[in-house]
Amino acid sequence: MAPVWSKQAFKAIYVAILMVKVPLMLLLGTRFAFKPFRPLGRLSFKITLINSLVREWLLFAAQTRSSGMSTVKSDHERIKERCTQAQPAGIEHYAGVLAAQATANPASVGGLWYPGPPSSTSDVKREKIVVHFPGGAFVMAFGADVNGQNFSKPVLEKLKADRFFFAQYRVAEDESTRFPAPMQDLVTFYHHVLSMGYDPNNILLSGDSAGANILTGFVRYLEETSVLPSPKGVMLWSPWTNPSVKVKDEYDQAKNAGADLLPTKLLQWGVEAYFPVSLSKEVIPYLCPLHHAFKTKASLFVHTGDAEGLYESTRDFAQEMSEVEGNRVKLHVTEGATHNPVYARDGTGMVAEIYRAFEDAHQFFYEDGQ
Repeated sequence: MAPVWSKQAFKAIYVAILMVKVPLMLLLGTRFAFKPFRPLGRLSFKITLINSLVREWLLFAAQTRSSGMSTVKSDHERIKERCTQAQPAGIEHYAGVLAAQATANPASVGGLWYPGPPSSTSDVKREKIVVHFPGGAFVMAFGADVNGQNFSKPVLEKLKADRFFFAQYRVAEDESTRFPAPMQDLVTFYHHVLSMGYDPNNILLSGDSAGANILTGFVRYLEETSVLPSPKGVMLWSPWTNPSVKVKDEYDQAKNAGADLLPTKLLQWGVEAYFPVSLSKEVIPYLCPLHHAFKTKASLFVHTGDAEGLYESTRDFAQEMSEVEGNRVKLHVTEGATHNPVYARDGTGMVAEIYRAFEDAHQFFYEDGQ
């Protein structure tokens, strides 16, 4: 059941409370200048304070059921020259667990190009492209232009991609957008990029947080069905590898959860909204890749921060995937980073560390044994 704060009148009250609470948080946050008062002493003052504020904002979103999708759609409408609406592929591309259902069906979905879409004279067969799926706990849309601009910079500069596509799948808002709907959207996006003439060996698929979770399921789907060719590689940034109906207890027990920016209520909302009402043994590996390793032809680059609440589960997932014969896996750990540090690299002072991760990814995909 949705929280009472999600009703419009109560949402206004919540906003008023926040207007009082945030200045107090900033004032009390000065205590983080002293290590004994930080939830995780080795984190910097800046990261600790930013995490506390972001956690409060994400808690507000969870309590008020604010998805942010309206902002994404507004950006797509405003920046039409860089926006592409991908149309569903043929029905044969959505098979097995992704087959069209009474409620969840393939739909048109949009994304933004950086620095811009290919022109009629672009040699797309030779272009290197990164298609990225942002996170949001399955329920929040982070595909706005400000986030795309942010993520595109290291992709274009350090991965040396020619083109970056920031793809916003449907977030789980009702019965029609539960699993498998968002994963169907990845089929739609990938098919669209291939239909433009891009060579699979020049395509990197990328995702962060819950977007990385959905992407992992999609890669499994490609291996099991072969409905589309595998991409050159896959990048998972702070992937959520172990969502479950017991997420509250499991995440709260994680070593770094208290210092990270993810509130448990957001994760609970995500699981409740995204998971199908009835879980089958065929579907579970697509939702929770941890302890469900699989073989993939795509090279897999996994990034995590060692101060993340999801650090242990990400590390274990990467290890399990690397133990599958034939898999090519690289785990990059950024010291002192909490969840999803790519977007906040400027504010947290971790630009060099994040750029180093992208440089490592470039070497892994394009230099090491390739």
